[in-house]
Amino acid sequence: AYLDDYSNLWFDTDPGFGGSGELEHQMIIWGEACQKKRTSLTGEQAVLDSTCRTEDIHRIQLLETHGFQRQQVRTLHYSRLLSDPIVRWQLPEGFAIRASRGLDEIAALVELHRAAFETENMTVEIRQAMMKSPLYVPELDLVAVAPDGTLAAFCVCGFEDAEKRIGFTDPIGTHRGYRRHGLGQALVSTGLVLLKGAGAEAVTLGTSSDNTAMQQLAEKSGFRVAREQLWFSKDLA
Repeated sequence: AYLDDYSNLWFDTDPGFGGSGELEHQMIIWGEACQKKRTSLTGEQAVLDSTCRTEDIHRIQLLETHGFQRQQVRTLHYSRLLSDPIVRWQLPEGFAIRASRGLDEIAALVELHRAAFETENMTVEIRQAMMKSPLYVPELDLVAVAPDGTLAAFCVCGFEDAEKRIGFTDPIGTHRGYRRHGLGQALVSTGLVLLKGAGAEAVTLGTSSDNTAMQQLAEKSGFRVAREQLWFSKDLA
């Protein structure tokens, strides 16, 4: 069981130990206690979130028994095979795609991420941690650059497995001042080509059910929904 920095409780059990549900029951109680303690120290809202696949009836019943309420928002997991044709999307005149310069422009990468998602969640420390992942590939950390050299959009590509058979093309985002220019589409198509060239056979990406722009981008890029995850919240106040 793990309570992350965004008040999400993640938990699972080995099949040999989770049959009765008692261990999962105790993990939820533990997660609630951790969140209440955090709230008392920080003054944050006393809400705990958790997630599960739509077909996991046992987990759904378990969360609802503990007072969690199902939310409308879902996480959509997309996938596509790289044996299917890849449409190369063109950039507007004067724009270019290149690999990020890593630590040399990390402050600009963080600023771009914050501007794209309009949150303060990304930090230099988090971006450094992403770059230190064993599966991080610097040449697949892509940015779209405006004619004046400004970072306009980004797409972090890489591999989910050590065998480099399954790639990914997210997180992805575009600065609000450069939206509706097809930069995200061009970045994803470039990422697909590079991943295929590196030996990947399939690619995944994820987005929220309320992010229609990202859903449209995924579908135009040949992705289809592979699975969905439900979200549940509990007000601990």
